[in-house]
Amino acid sequence: KGLLLAFLVRLTGARHIVEVGTFTGFSALSMAQALPADGRLIACDVSEEWTAYGREAWEAAGVADRIDLRIAPALDTLRAMPAREHIDLAYVDADKQSQILYWEELVPRLRPGGLIVTDNTLFHGTVLDESPESRGASVHAFNEHVAADSRM
Repeated sequence: KGLLLAFLVRLTGARHIVEVGTFTGFSALSMAQALPADGRLIACDVSEEWTAYGREAWEAAGVADRIDLRIAPALDTLRAMPAREHIDLAYVDADKQSQILYWEELVPRLRPGGLIVTDNTLFHGTVLDESPESRGASVHAFNEHVAADSRM
Protein backbone atom coordinates (compact mmCIF):
# COMPACT_ATOMS: atom_id res chain seq x y z
CA LYS A 1 0.00 0.00 0.00
CA GLY A 2 2.81 2.40 0.86
CA LEU A 3 4.48 1.99 -2.51
CA LEU A 4 1.20 2.55 -4.36
CA LEU A 5 0.45 5.72 -2.39
CA ALA A 6 3.97 7.07 -2.97
CA PHE A 7 3.61 6.29 -6.69
CA LEU A 8 0.29 8.17 -6.82
CA VAL A 9 1.84 11.19 -5.07
CA ARG A 10 4.61 11.32 -7.67
CA LEU A 11 2.33 10.53 -10.61
CA THR A 12 -0.11 13.33 -9.77
CA GLY A 13 2.56 15.81 -8.73
CA ALA A 14 0.72 16.21 -5.43
CA ARG A 15 1.92 18.97 -3.14
CA HIS A 16 -1.04 19.13 -0.77
CA ILE A 17 -2.35 15.86 0.66
CA VAL A 18 -5.05 15.14 3.22
CA GLU A 19 -5.11 11.79 4.99
CA VAL A 20 -8.26 10.79 6.87
CA GLY A 21 -7.32 8.07 9.35
CA THR A 22 -3.62 7.93 10.23
CA PHE A 23 -3.44 5.07 12.75
CA THR A 24 0.30 4.25 13.14
CA GLY A 25 1.38 6.66 10.41
CA PHE A 26 2.72 4.25 7.78
CA SER A 27 0.65 5.64 4.90
CA ALA A 28 1.44 9.22 5.89
CA LEU A 29 5.14 8.33 5.99
CA SER A 30 5.00 6.75 2.53
CA MET A 31 3.22 9.75 1.02
CA ALA A 32 5.36 12.35 2.81
CA GLN A 33 8.54 10.71 1.52
CA ALA A 34 7.20 11.11 -2.03
CA LEU A 35 6.23 14.76 -1.57
CA PRO A 36 8.51 17.54 -2.80
CA ALA A 37 10.37 19.39 -0.03
CA ASP A 38 7.72 22.12 0.06
CA GLY A 39 4.81 19.65 0.02
CA ARG A 40 2.46 19.28 2.97
CA LEU A 41 0.29 16.49 4.33
CA ILE A 42 -2.52 17.05 6.80
CA ALA A 43 -3.06 13.84 8.76
CA CYS A 44 -6.37 13.47 10.61
CA ASP A 45 -6.84 11.02 13.46
CA VAL A 46 -8.43 10.83 16.90
CA SER A 47 -5.76 8.77 18.67
CA GLU A 48 -2.72 10.32 20.34
CA GLU A 49 -1.68 6.80 21.35
CA TRP A 50 -1.57 5.16 17.91
CA THR A 51 -0.24 8.20 16.04
CA ALA A 52 2.71 8.38 18.48
CA TYR A 53 4.27 5.53 16.50
CA GLY A 54 3.90 7.56 13.34
CA ARG A 55 5.38 10.70 14.86
CA GLU A 56 8.50 8.72 15.84
CA ALA A 57 8.83 7.25 12.35
CA TRP A 58 8.29 10.62 10.66
CA GLU A 59 11.05 12.18 12.77
CA ALA A 60 13.43 9.29 12.05
CA ALA A 61 12.72 9.52 8.31
CA GLY A 62 13.19 13.28 8.24
CA VAL A 63 9.69 14.10 7.00
CA ALA A 64 8.01 15.30 10.21
CA ASP A 65 8.17 18.90 8.95
CA ARG A 66 5.92 17.93 6.01
CA ILE A 67 3.18 16.36 8.16
CA ASP A 68 0.63 18.37 10.11
CA LEU A 69 -1.03 15.87 12.47
CA ARG A 70 -4.41 17.02 13.72
CA ILE A 71 -5.84 15.06 16.62
CA ALA A 72 -9.59 15.61 16.33
CA PRO A 73 -12.54 14.02 14.58
CA ALA A 74 -11.72 14.12 10.87
CA LEU A 75 -15.03 15.75 9.96
CA ASP A 76 -14.23 18.65 12.29
CA THR A 77 -10.79 19.03 10.72
CA LEU A 78 -12.14 18.87 7.17
CA ARG A 79 -14.97 21.30 7.88
CA ALA A 80 -12.48 23.77 9.39
CA MET A 81 -10.48 23.87 6.15
CA PRO A 82 -11.13 26.74 3.76
CA ALA A 83 -13.71 25.90 1.10
CA ARG A 84 -11.09 26.52 -1.58
CA GLU A 85 -8.36 24.40 -0.01
CA HIS A 86 -7.18 22.86 -3.33
CA ILE A 87 -6.26 19.37 -2.20
CA ASP A 88 -4.19 17.45 -4.75
CA LEU A 89 -4.64 14.00 -3.23
CA ALA A 90 -6.75 12.65 -0.39
CA TYR A 91 -6.40 9.23 1.19
CA VAL A 92 -9.27 7.92 3.31
CA ASP A 93 -8.75 4.93 5.61
CA ALA A 94 -11.09 5.62 8.50
CA ASP A 95 -14.46 4.65 9.92
CA LYS A 96 -16.60 3.27 7.13
CA GLN A 97 -19.84 4.78 8.45
CA SER A 98 -18.53 8.30 7.75
CA GLN A 99 -17.07 7.74 4.29
CA ILE A 100 -19.86 9.58 2.47
CA LEU A 101 -19.46 12.53 4.84
CA TYR A 102 -15.69 12.60 4.22
CA TRP A 103 -16.32 12.42 0.48
CA GLU A 104 -18.70 15.37 0.63
CA GLU A 105 -16.13 17.48 2.50
CA LEU A 106 -13.20 16.49 0.27
CA VAL A 107 -14.70 16.75 -3.22
CA PRO A 108 -15.34 20.53 -3.18
CA ARG A 109 -11.77 21.09 -1.98
CA LEU A 110 -10.18 18.80 -4.57
CA ARG A 111 -8.30 20.56 -7.35
CA PRO A 112 -9.31 19.72 -10.93
CA GLY A 113 -7.54 16.47 -11.77
CA GLY A 114 -7.04 15.71 -8.07
CA LEU A 115 -7.44 12.23 -6.67
CA ILE A 116 -9.33 10.68 -3.75
CA VAL A 117 -8.08 7.21 -2.78
CA THR A 118 -10.31 5.21 -0.45
CA ASP A 119 -9.16 2.07 1.34
CA ASN A 120 -11.29 -1.09 1.58
CA THR A 121 -13.86 -0.28 -1.10
CA LEU A 122 -14.57 -4.01 -1.41
CA PHE A 123 -14.29 -4.52 2.37
CA HIS A 124 -13.26 -8.19 2.23
CA GLY A 125 -16.22 -9.01 -0.03
CA THR A 126 -18.79 -7.92 2.53
CA VAL A 127 -20.07 -5.19 0.18
CA LEU A 128 -21.88 -7.97 -1.68
CA ASP A 129 -24.00 -8.74 1.38
CA GLU A 130 -26.92 -6.35 0.98
CA SER A 131 -28.48 -6.92 4.40
CA PRO A 132 -28.62 -3.67 6.42
CA GLU A 133 -26.75 -5.23 9.34
CA SER A 134 -23.84 -6.31 7.11
CA ARG A 135 -20.42 -4.92 8.02
CA GLY A 136 -20.09 -3.91 4.39
CA ALA A 137 -23.41 -2.04 4.13
CA SER A 138 -21.90 1.40 4.69
CA VAL A 139 -19.07 0.67 2.25
CA HIS A 140 -21.62 -0.49 -0.33
CA ALA A 141 -23.59 2.74 0.22
CA PHE A 142 -20.37 4.74 -0.21
CA ASN A 143 -19.52 2.97 -3.47
CA GLU A 144 -23.02 3.66 -4.79
CA HIS A 145 -22.74 7.30 -3.73
CA VAL A 146 -19.43 7.77 -5.53
CA ALA A 147 -20.66 6.00 -8.67
CA ALA A 148 -23.67 8.33 -8.82
CA ASP A 149 -21.68 11.52 -8.12
CA SER A 150 -21.93 13.67 -11.26
CA ARG A 151 -18.92 15.74 -10.14
CA MET A 152 -16.62 12.85 -10.90
